[in-house]
Amino acid sequence: MSDIFSICATASGIDKNKLNYRSGNIPYVTRTDKNNGIQDFICEQSNYNTDKGNCITVGLDTQTAFYQSEAFYTGQNIQILRNDKLNAYNAKFLLPLIKKMLSIFSWGGNGATLTRLKRSKILLPVNDEGEPDYEFMEQYIRECEQQLIQQYLHYINIPDKVSTKPLNDKQWKEFFITDVLKINSGRDIYENERISGNIPYIGASANNNGITHFISNENKTLESNCISVNRNGSVGYAFYHQYAALYSNDCRKLRPLFNNRYISLFIANQITAQREKYNYGYKMGTGRLKKQKILLPIDDNGEPDYEYMEAFIKNQFNKILSSYINQRRNDFDSIVEYNQSM
Repeated sequence: MSDIFSICATASGIDKNKLNYRSGNIPYVTRTDKNNGIQDFICEQSNYNTDKGNCITVGLDTQTAFYQSEAFYTGQNIQILRNDKLNAYNAKFLLPLIKKMLSIFSWGGNGATLTRLKRSKILLPVNDEGEPDYEFMEQYIRECEQQLIQQYLHYINIPDKVSTKPLNDKQWKEFFITDVLKINSGRDIYENERISGNIPYIGASANNNGITHFISNENKTLESNCISVNRNGSVGYAFYHQYAALYSNDCRKLRPLFNNRYISLFIANQITAQREKYNYGYKMGTGRLKKQKILLPIDDNGEPDYEYMEAFIKNQFNKILSSYINQRRNDFDSIVEYNQSM
């Protein structure tokens, strides 16, 4: 390790009880094995200097190792590994090897001390001169990342952007929910009956897309491509479930008269928009759902414009997902630029 890294104790090393805990954007790195070693984001700490980024932090006793791209503060017992050729890419190659080496140490008397770190060895690919081949490490990780990005893009399947009118330029009309959806009751699976599993169980929550548990029970409510609407609890919230799910009696399962993810998302939003008129004492049961109207854009024949709804939601997906991908690419570019300036 001492052949390839300068290894030293942290320059900051602030005890947790001495922190100025006002929120900020400077990472506070500790010996935790979660969140890249970052326990919190804090403000500038008077009387303490930050450690510069583009380094690897090693937590003594816990044998944790993470790459830090930006300047940071640390807690106690953190070692800093630096190398002039280190960057965000070859660091990702080095980290698994360092963590494997650290696994020989343990909490207590056999921890990863400074001396032990310097004497430890790791296996690395080498170039023709027998030196660590940082170029190969970087290229290998870049190729891995590109493969992952392509797999992700294929998985999320960003829809093409379609030219559509703004919402305010469309004609709208009221429709009964039963004009576009078939209403079905849910069925309770009580706590003492639930068996842990991976099937979403939809309750009356406003969070997590209405999912309250994951179970392995089955009943006649099991179905995919449905909209749930809470009749109890967080009354009036509607969610679309593309996946197979079970529905409690605290909600109603609405089966679309069409089979389209994007249209279902549009209509679920329009149902949720009516929630203000309901509350815990005024539930959204089957009878009231049948009388409930929602506003939908219409075509030239005065019918629900499903084609427009689909196009509108696809454009929202395109906007959000494209923004996310572009931001990730900008993050990669910023890290590379930062490392090249070091």
